[in-house]
Amino acid sequence: MLLLAVGIVCGQENVLHLTASNFDQAIQDHAFLVVEFFAPWCGHCKTLAPEWEKAATRLKGDPSAVLHGIALAAVDATVENSLAEKFQIAGYPSIKIFEGHSTENPSTYDGPREADGIFTFLQSRVASASSELTTAAEVESLKSSGHVFVVNTNKVEEWWLNLAKSKRHVVRWCHTTNAVVMEALGVEADTIVMIKDFDDVNPLFKGNANSSNVQEIIEFVDYHRIPVAIHLKHNDEHWLQVVFEPEENPNIFLFTNSRDVGLVDFTMAVQSVRGKMVSARFHDSEFADAFQHFGMNQYIGESTLPKVLIEDRKNKLKFLLEGDVNEASIKQFIVDFMNEDLEPFVKSDPDPEHNSGPVKVIVGEMHASPSL
Repeated sequence: MLLLAVGIVCGQENVLHLTASNFDQAIQDHAFLVVEFFAPWCGHCKTLAPEWEKAATRLKGDPSAVLHGIALAAVDATVENSLAEKFQIAGYPSIKIFEGHSTENPSTYDGPREADGIFTFLQSRVASASSELTTAAEVESLKSSGHVFVVNTNKVEEWWLNLAKSKRHVVRWCHTTNAVVMEALGVEADTIVMIKDFDDVNPLFKGNANSSNVQEIIEFVDYHRIPVAIHLKHNDEHWLQVVFEPEENPNIFLFTNSRDVGLVDFTMAVQSVRGKMVSARFHDSEFADAFQHFGMNQYIGESTLPKVLIEDRKNKLKFLLEGDVNEASIKQFIVDFMNEDLEPFVKSDPDPEHNSGPVKVIVGEMHASPSL
């Protein structure tokens, strides 16, 4: 009766309704469990719910999906606080993929939000972590997707597929030895190249493509996959998710205005930690919510900007650069942070109703969760 009641309340039949008490069992029961963490008040969650159910129904009746153990689930993160905290949920809806009956290092689902797209995306997702490119049309489709992807034009071996699987949540991984495809990509044989349209476009990995250089390839990918000083805006779900992704790299933020005061100095200073810290900027005129969340709303205005703040996501601490903001002071600020020589920034919140929990990226909006 209790299970029936849950099904009626949630309006779900094939989406698993998970709680702290049955989550681990669901992991054991399904080799590829895709979990939506939602909030009942979230409009985007309400829109996703019927599509999630349709996709779950279709997957449940598909032999290939059943073979791979694909199942869709949902967790009310406002009720199951322990699960939301354990998996560092940074937005609603936030969707995590748990593979191999393990809760370790779940990846973030960044695919479509409608039933057909969800079904197709997950079917391809359980396939090889590195996609083989065989036609120029596939290249054009991949380029138009807007995603960053890494292409290996060597003969693919097991180490490459394992590497792609371990890092598939941060970039798209591909391989090819097809001459037509390489020409369409503008790359040469026996290389590893990142294809992207920002900063240093299409950088080439300078080492050898073999298993002894896996760590160097990871560092190459992490260095090049994220722009320097990302301009974070409302409704920019992709880059917001990148900034607050599960890997918990520290963030360094420039709080500025529409004229990007301080941007040149900031960009020069953060080059030294590219790949180790995520750098981004907020404009006070277009993203006041971000200023509010980080306790920087008191600095909104021409006379008090720019400001620089480091967010230590792992330890849930924030540090504010005091004094002038210039290349030298930002570099020293970073060094002091690395050496743990900074005092945390304690924000003053004039609004007692405002909660200061972890950043919540709600499809383009940034909020503190009402439940925290």
